[in-house]
Amino acid sequence: MQTDSLYTGMAGLQAITTRMQAMASNLANLQTPGYAAVQTMTEASLYQGTNAPAGGDATALTPGPDLTQGPLNHTGDPMNVALSGDSWLQAQTSNGTALTRNGTLQISVDGILTDSAGNPILSAGGQPISLPPLTKLEISTDGTVSGVPLSNPSGPAQSYGQIGLVSTPTGTLTPLSGSLYSPPAGIALTPSADGALHQGYLNDSNADPTQSMIEMIDSSRSYQLQTDLMKTQSTASQGLNTLLAQG
Repeated sequence: MQTDSLYTGMAGLQAITTRMQAMASNLANLQTPGYAAVQTMTEASLYQGTNAPAGGDATALTPGPDLTQGPLNHTGDPMNVALSGDSWLQAQTSNGTALTRNGTLQISVDGILTDSAGNPILSAGGQPISLPPLTKLEISTDGTVSGVPLSNPSGPAQSYGQIGLVSTPTGTLTPLSGSLYSPPAGIALTPSADGALHQGYLNDSNADPTQSMIEMIDSSRSYQLQTDLMKTQSTASQGLNTLLAQG
């Protein structure tokens, strides 16, 4: 009986720990542009196997990040773009194409348009966008990148490509780092039907600070309660074993 209750207690502690880790990540990334909040849930299931103990297991599940777009925040920085509609930027990483809603852009020393981590942002054709030194960078709502070359500051603006926007793929996105997400394997990315870019803005994190803090406090209390219950069960079992040994 003691073993059964301890199994159930440990399963509960593992589920609570997973939830606390998710809330800690959400709180730590409140200021990360384009961050998608981690979601968790707990599923109860019976132990399986020939010698499985009685009782149920509490299994922590992570159904994937919350894909709701964070609110638009005006920065005034021309190297910032926010997304609206069902849309994602594509970044070329060492592990393949990743999706992001962090529109903190920069231009590498090689003249490549990249994200804040230095990963090239891909065009509508799936290629990096190369830029010469510019006097001014303009990004239109459809992703067209243009500017006046520094070599001819009095000349007209020229177009240098179009940032590719893709819609949310079917399946679960896998968090990589920060606000980068790996699409499901084998799923083709399709152009966004209603996506738009807004220069001078960023998408804030979609994590709710109040809700995350409440859930963190609630999980901490649940963890302490579960730990105390397991200690009480262990003490009671030891006392019963002592009585049986004396009898």
